[in-house]
Amino acid sequence: MRSLLVLLPLAAPIAGTAQTVVSGGGGHHADAATRITYTIGEPVIATAGANNVVLTQGFQQPWADITTLVDDSPANTIVINVYPNPVSHTLHIACEDAANAQQYFLHDAAGRLVNEGRITSSITDLDMEAYASGGYILRVLGNDTTLKSFKISITH
Repeated sequence: MRSLLVLLPLAAPIAGTAQTVVSGGGGHHADAATRITYTIGEPVIATAGANNVVLTQGFQQPWADITTLVDDSPANTIVINVYPNPVSHTLHIACEDAANAQQYFLHDAAGRLVNEGRITSSITDLDMEAYASGGYILRVLGNDTTLKSFKISITH
């Protein structure tokens, strides 16, 4: 117990220090409507905002994570389900109205098109064994409009 009390004051300065960044460059800009502070050489983590515009990149707010997907059509009334998710072997696309859901596109995490095809029945099966484990985006289209998009996780 005595050694713990002796070491405790030595740890206090470490706990009280703030984060610092050693970077190759950066700066700050402010005017009446906006304020931007940036550093160069950090991985990008994005924060978006609305009123009183907020823009953050880098480790200034490391908790931020924004994922951008194609929004579903607001007028869409077609029921489309994808299962199982995560998938190992066969992914099923179930469409209530297969005549309106005409085709699908499968993109990898980098946005590259890895598969596309036609929806021919109320349940269309996709063989997923040839794809690497990871995240994918499946878009179901009808009349050249995205009806629904899904995040698909492939695990082998």
